[in-house]
Amino acid sequence: MNITAASLSRLEAGSDYYLSNTTGTIKKANLWQWFKCLTGFGDGRAKAQRLAEVVKASLLANAELQQDAALAGEIDRLDTKHSLSGATLRDIAGRFQSAHADAIAAVDARREAHGLAEQVADASVADWVEKKRILAAPENVAYVRKIALYSVQHLEEKAYGERKVPSDLKGRMETAMRKAIEAINTMEFMQAAQGSRLGFPLTKDNGENRPKLNTPRFKFDELHFRAVLAALTTRDGPARLSDFTQRMILLFQEDILQERKDALLKTRLEPPETPMAGFLFADTATKVYKAMEDSEWNRQSME
Repeated sequence: MNITAASLSRLEAGSDYYLSNTTGTIKKANLWQWFKCLTGFGDGRAKAQRLAEVVKASLLANAELQQDAALAGEIDRLDTKHSLSGATLRDIAGRFQSAHADAIAAVDARREAHGLAEQVADASVADWVEKKRILAAPENVAYVRKIALYSVQHLEEKAYGERKVPSDLKGRMETAMRKAIEAINTMEFMQAAQGSRLGFPLTKDNGENRPKLNTPRFKFDELHFRAVLAALTTRDGPARLSDFTQRMILLFQEDILQERKDALLKTRLEPPETPMAGFLFADTATKVYKAMEDSEWNRQSME
């Protein structure tokens, strides 16, 4: 099981536990584990010690805390010469949960919201592949899925702030993801049919054993994925369509993008499960990207 205050509270009081080497999850101790702890043979005691350390780290993460003196003291006093008692771990988790109930509720709400986002993204992307709104190549699908997940981070943060997952969250996530793919599809159409100077890689080749597409779609790589993410992402979710297309055409034309690609590729981008990672990337990368215009102008004026 995953280790949280809630999962620890469900441990059996009459059982002992250790941390599995293979799965990294908490497991009920068997007779062999009990013997290894009793005699010091093998890694029995090491498993108990690792469980103690992981319980501490997991509980702190469950409340987004860096440290907690009371918890540290309780973990330090555990007897790791034996597998850890379920009753003891339950008591530790219960006291920690009582002391940090509000913080844990916020983190749990965000975690639940992100789990829902993963489900909605999977369903949405599968639908977009089926309807030929994106290329079906696995790498391309993975990039689009990340865009979908970043597009709903503002909703996950709202759940965090309200300490609950609202009943309409799934629908709101579907709407935000649909807004993101509609923006991308609009930009593809503008480039292919209206002759915008964007110049991104476009193709109708939908992969092996698939018929060619009627409408060319972006062929994403890391650079072009990041350019779309930077243009699309705001603190409040996907940008308005007019704002997105304007940013793409004015800022991210292919020749300019290649000139300033380091601004996007070297800006740190945390994974979608990191709170507001998409907006933080977009905000930082766009500022660095725009700042490079001055250095380019100065360089060109000296030539």
